[in-house]
Amino acid sequence: MIVDARQLAQDETISTDNCIVGGGAAGIALAIELAERGFGVVLLEGGGLLPDPLTQQLYAGENLGLAREHLEETRSRYLGGSTNCWGGWCRPLDDIDFEDRPWIPDSGWPITKSVLAPSYAKSQQWLQLPEVGYGLSEWAHSIASRHADLLPLDGTGLQNVLSQLSPPTRFGMQYRAKLNALPNLKVFLFANATRIVTDDSGANVESMEVATLNNKRFSVHARYFTLACGGIENARLMLMSNQIQPAGVGNQHDVVGRYYMDHPRVKSHWLRLADARRFRSLYDATLHRIHTGRGKVSRDIEIHLAPTFEMQRALHLSNSRTYFVARHSNDLTKSFLALKALQRAISGRSHFGYPRSRVLRDVLSQIPTLVLNAPTTALTVADVRFNSTRARQYYSIETVFEPVPNRDSRITLTGSRDALGLPRVAVDWRLTEQDHDNFTRQTRLVLDGLAQAGIIDPLNGTHEGEAAWPDDIVGCWHHMGTTRMSADPRKGVVDADCRVHGMSNLFIAGSSVFPTVGSDSPTITLVALALRLANKIAEEFSSAMFPPRRAAI
Repeated sequence: MIVDARQLAQDETISTDNCIVGGGAAGIALAIELAERGFGVVLLEGGGLLPDPLTQQLYAGENLGLAREHLEETRSRYLGGSTNCWGGWCRPLDDIDFEDRPWIPDSGWPITKSVLAPSYAKSQQWLQLPEVGYGLSEWAHSIASRHADLLPLDGTGLQNVLSQLSPPTRFGMQYRAKLNALPNLKVFLFANATRIVTDDSGANVESMEVATLNNKRFSVHARYFTLACGGIENARLMLMSNQIQPAGVGNQHDVVGRYYMDHPRVKSHWLRLADARRFRSLYDATLHRIHTGRGKVSRDIEIHLAPTFEMQRALHLSNSRTYFVARHSNDLTKSFLALKALQRAISGRSHFGYPRSRVLRDVLSQIPTLVLNAPTTALTVADVRFNSTRARQYYSIETVFEPVPNRDSRITLTGSRDALGLPRVAVDWRLTEQDHDNFTRQTRLVLDGLAQAGIIDPLNGTHEGEAAWPDDIVGCWHHMGTTRMSADPRKGVVDADCRVHGMSNLFIAGSSVFPTVGSDSPTITLVALALRLANKIAEEFSSAMFPPRRAAI
């Protein structure tokens, strides 16, 4: 059942088996899995069914480091969470991503990829992906149907790597009917967790305090609690729940909020492909979602380049993925930039609920530029519109690389307060000299490898990758690492089962538990971890012989 928490009576007390904070991919998957096994579940979602600007502002905070976007623009605070603004890329982490790599400090998961294999397989269904793996041979027929070739990379130190593309699955829409139908599951909308309440020992969570923006307050009592509200909000909630533990819940070793990571993304060298038609349909990121005269066409796979695992070990590199980005003939003109601004304004309304007045203001501010440059505007629109049917020769390369875990990259609380009276956060995203070195050498490996294969002709005097550091680094809105997984409580917040160290009944779901992050989108991995956590909690219920109970007011 889906309930608007703003309609509850003041100071209600709700009892259930499981309380889950956050209605994104991890929270929804965990909630449904547990409810379908007969356990009572309360799912707390801070937003509603649609984007709302007042609710979205609860994400606002300070950027102290590399991040440039407003924090409230990097997440979607309504049912479905960040799947509402997700592009659909799916690929499990590689085996090497789980390993303790001596050249990458604080690397290594306390579990191997094989432990997650069954959950990865089940995640394919949740993300509306076919039951097929990620090997190139498994997709040979699909690749051939595109009349495209894989880049010939033998002997270059590079490999072709395949990602699958979800439709993408919007969890709030796709699973809303099921969330509403399960009798032992209650989803409370506009329900913002404000404090984790523990017993006097600080080792057991007793309840979750919740508030709405219309000043309703209530509490949820449960046997198990799971935080699934994102890489920033998970840490924020733990840090501000400091009534018993002064440093915050689960923060005895000052790790909560530290090791914050995003995937750095850098567009660098401008290249000319010798035969674009052979490769473009597989490697050009601008064709991820294309439009034709018959409507929207979605691709099911995309190929990128990465250093081979042997090369990563030999050169002490982190993981990365590099792809091509087609250059529009007018992509540096005022018209093109104005059109991009229009697109951002409209997407802000769609994903974040910006008020119509703001969208209208942003749209109108671009009209003079478009009118004054009408001929170029017309050419730009045509250029973008028919992007899918022209085989371009000129491309930039864009690289997303795995950052090195950095304890000093972190989330902290500030003296500023949000509309609920809760402390806002400051995000201090930091990269290291090792990250700079990784990027430089990975980019050179790609350029040399493509040149060796006779595929590209780099143009002189263009945007060099090294010169772009750090000015042209942008994030992928993948908030990770702030409640990292480790067998050692001094180096991590949760153990291999995603249970907070030193806590009996508090778990964390989502990419905040990633100790290292590979270079791929975290969605399929965080769903897999949530499915594995559902198994763990269900096993504990069985071994403790708790009688399941419905969420009851």
